[in-house]
Amino acid sequence: MMCGRSALNWEKFGIKRTLKEGMGGEVIGPLGFCVREILLPHRVCPQSLSDKNSGNYTWGVLVKYGVDTLTAVGELSSAVRAPVSYAGLKDAISVSSQYAAVRAELKDRIMGRKWAFIPKGKVWAPLNHDHLWGNLFNVQVMNYRRLSSLDIFLGGTPFPNFFGPQRFGLRPPYTHELGLQILRGEEPDELREMKPSLRSKVRELAVQALQSYLFNLILRDRIDRDIGLKVLEKGDLVAPLNVFGLPAYSEISVSEGGRLKPNQALLLPVPGAGVKGPGLDVAARTLNDLGVKLPHWVRGWYREALMTPLSPAYSATKKALYLKFELHKAQYASVLLHELIGGSSEIPRVQDASYPLGT
Repeated sequence: MMCGRSALNWEKFGIKRTLKEGMGGEVIGPLGFCVREILLPHRVCPQSLSDKNSGNYTWGVLVKYGVDTLTAVGELSSAVRAPVSYAGLKDAISVSSQYAAVRAELKDRIMGRKWAFIPKGKVWAPLNHDHLWGNLFNVQVMNYRRLSSLDIFLGGTPFPNFFGPQRFGLRPPYTHELGLQILRGEEPDELREMKPSLRSKVRELAVQALQSYLFNLILRDRIDRDIGLKVLEKGDLVAPLNVFGLPAYSEISVSEGGRLKPNQALLLPVPGAGVKGPGLDVAARTLNDLGVKLPHWVRGWYREALMTPLSPAYSATKKALYLKFELHKAQYASVLLHELIGGSSEIPRVQDASYPLGT
């Protein structure tokens, strides 16, 4: 039996579609949404790990099914009684494989209810977000109605790089709304019963979710003003792409206008201390309407305004469409699928919560 998911209000997160017509259909997970992590230097099995077999950390592959990364990592850490590090977060409603490093010597596979850790070797340092290049996605779209947007998908067209619904939560209370409560000096009910260490982390994530919401509004304002996705306004921030195709954030410059070059990334600010650039007035007006300000301890950062699916491919039957593509880190497949499919069913809904990881 399928467990339905209520329709998401994408507008609530500041997300706007730019394509007029979608393919229709739905993604049924976890089996219909598969994610495979890619570490630098753009290897599914990174050379930086596979060439090394010494150190006090055991690195390996964490395979999980229908569970979020933090839960799987927490259960693994409890099982081996050692800290576990990872490079990125993967969707809960998915079959995903990612890398993890455990500060212990492990030789045998560790099994959880919805995850498995397969040791591969040893390294001297933990994993972190700097090791991550992106992700490879294999997505099954059921009951699609048309293939009209596939040419755009295959043609290297950029899409708005909104923060996806997973950033804010798929059901109330939404994380950015908790962040708003925190900035108002309130203590959300959801935080009161948490352990102090977890409460501190959730508070930080909630405020960052509010910052992410403000970024979405800045990007949406740019779309509403009908500025082409590759058109630069005077004062826009750009950065060259490095050899891995990622923005070189240490080399940000101010544009005089024109068109975005193939070797450039357009950056927009995620509001907070230490950032500048276009769109901050949009964030300031929103915060003023909400009756709050971002305190000085809330640091901002820069984020790519656009995302382009890399190495796109597809195959189709009468009932199912199979999409394969890569995205840089911090880019949401759900946002891309929202553009291509349309409607509100691009976040996978659960079909079967059991999966024989041990087989």
